[in-house]
Order: sequence, then C-alpha cells, then structure tokens
Amino acid sequence: MEIAPNPLKARDCRGFTLVELLTVVTIIMILSGMVIGVSSYVNRKSAIDKAKTQMETFNMKITEYQTDAGFLPETTEGDIEAQSGLIIYRMLYCDGVGADGIVGTADDGALDGRPDEGLVPYLADLDPNTNPRNLIDKKGTPLPVAVVDPWGNAWRFRNERGGPDQENPDFDLWSLGPDGKNGTPDDIRNW
Repeated sequence: MEIAPNPLKARDCRGFTLVELLTVVTIIMILSGMVIGVSSYVNRKSAIDKAKTQMETFNMKITEYQTDAGFLPETTEGDIEAQSGLIIYRMLYCDGVGADGIVGTADDGALDGRPDEGLVPYLADLDPNTNPRNLIDKKGTPLPVAVVDPWGNAWRFRNERGGPDQENPDFDLWSLGPDGKNGTPDDIRNW
C-alpha cells in the first residue's frame, strides 16, 4: 500500500510568491518615504523655531548692549555681507572691544576668544572655546568667528542710523533662512 503525499504538508512548506514579496517591499518603501518626509519637515520646522528663538535672544541682548553703550556700531553695505556675524560676536561676547567695551572705537583690539578684561559678556553662549549651542562658526584658526544661524550662515546685522536701507528703526537683524539666500520669503527678520 502506497501512501499518497499529504497536500496540506506540501502547501505548508512553500515559500513566498514574487507578488507577495513585491507587495511587502512596496509597503515598506511607502512607509519609509512617509517617515523621511515627516522627519525632514520636522527638522526644517525645528531649525526655523531655533532661529526665531536665537533672533529674539540676540534682539534682547543687542538692545541691552545699546542701552549700556549708548549706541550701536554703524555698518556699511560691505560690513553686512562680510562682518555682521563678527560684529554681533564682538558686541555680545565683549571680545576685542577694548577697555571701553564699545565696538568700533579706537581701543578695539584683536580677538582672543575671551571677553576683554573687566567686561562681562552679554551672551556667554558665544564662547568660541566651548560653543555650547553651536552659535559660533570659527572661520580662521582659531579666530575670527561669526555668529551663525541653524543652517551655518552668519546672522546679518545692519545699523545705518536711519539710512535708506534700514527696515527697523533701531537695527536690522536677520537670518538668510533655510535656502541661504538674502531677500527671499524664508528669511527670518526682526522687522
């Protein structure tokens, strides 16, 4: 007597079909695409929120500096592109400003990464030696430095004392935003 193979056992041992495998891979790809899309949106939103918080802090500290010094350093168009991140650093960390503590006066000195003697920084987080919040970009070895936004671009500062390009009556402060281009809708500004 011959025993016939059990059709249920043969069916239990078979593998997946190509259609089943392709279906699972497609579902996994769709889900991972959704996760990547959501995470990139969240990262962008987080960086924008961080930049807005930084700007509010800088606004407050620059206003404190202005109250103490009596004025803000005047900038020219060339300063805005090349030096504004450094001007913000000098004002708020008091490095290289001399004994009077005022940026842009005759006693300004070289940067050394420490507040000048007798001066207390307005924002200690700008310490280029520790850089606890990644606010500083060291462009040289070890200095000069620039105060940067979450995308690594220097913050822009303009004080033309009522000049035609100035938007805010006190001073202009802005980030180039996620695209890194000046004058686009994603710029983060104090005006």
